Amino acid sequence: MLLDKEERRSNKIRTTLGKPHGVCDDIGRPSKAESGNARNGLRNKRQAGKEESMRIKALSDVVGAAVTGVDLSTPLDAKELSVLKRALTDHLVLCIRGQSLDARAFADASRLFGRPKSFLLRRDRIDGAPEVSIVSNRPPSLEGKLLVQAKYWHTDDSYLAAPATLTLLLAKTLPNDGGDTEFINCHAVLNALQDTLRQRLEGLRAVHKYRSRRNKSWVAIRSAEEEAETPPVVHPLIRTHPESGQKALYINPNRIDHIDGWGEPESDALLDELYEFAFQPQFQYRHRWQAGDLIVWDNRCTMHRANADYDLNQLRVMHRIMLEGEVPV
Repeated sequence: MLLDKEERRSNKIRTTLGKPHGVCDDIGRPSKAESGNARNGLRNKRQAGKEESMRIKALSDVVGAAVTGVDLSTPLDAKELSVLKRALTDHLVLCIRGQSLDARAFADASRLFGRPKSFLLRRDRIDGAPEVSIVSNRPPSLEGKLLVQAKYWHTDDSYLAAPATLTLLLAKTLPNDGGDTEFINCHAVLNALQDTLRQRLEGLRAVHKYRSRRNKSWVAIRSAEEEAETPPVVHPLIRTHPESGQKALYINPNRIDHIDGWGEPESDALLDELYEFAFQPQFQYRHRWQAGDLIVWDNRCTMHRANADYDLNQLRVMHRIMLEGEVPV
């Protein structure tokens, strides 16, 4: 018996609807199972690609590692983030290569590591992204006059009761040559101290000030509001990292005024001894910047300084973010 055109169409639809899962659940539309499998397959391929492309390579024997194959303008999954954080704990300083981020995207990316905070000096903040401050050899605080900032060894934010845990620094404009940043591993410094000197440090605390009598580098003038936010604070000379459990020498030659409870002569003598020991090249890594470098370092166990070994007529501009801190113990 011949079927008319309408019946043939109706039977075709019924036949299609009766096909097993994974084939079709409507005319030309994949089933939920098929769609789910396809999405999972695509996700797995992307994940495999990410894992294959991310590379972490030590930059020195003492501190620092380079990370490639990561784009911080796109979301990272939990595994990738775990790998990055583990690498930071192990190497203390990470250089994440090839990043192109505006100020807002930079602030968003920093949240992978913690909560960003607004920088103390209002004049250095970027409009629309107050978590990001400008570090330049034409600093906003000097209205564009020439100055190499942070060229003496220090750790960030120690003049606060809860100093920043991490700092992120993103290269925006680099000189043709030079302008490197150096880092010191303060775990290694403490571990290399003679036992008698290390024992002397146990229980000692140092007074940190925004403007210390011993500071070596230029520090910006604060507003009355900023002064009120930065009274002197006291921190231990040996602090314990909350994640690794390792101890580090916690010093800031640019902010420590004196050892708490000590007179200036004996305090200065001990601090000078510690600084001379800590500044030895064996504890250092010197980073030569490349366009797109984003460096993350741990202030709880490192020191750093900028170098002025370049043509200062050339502009050097960085964007910086510090993450909310914790009280050193």
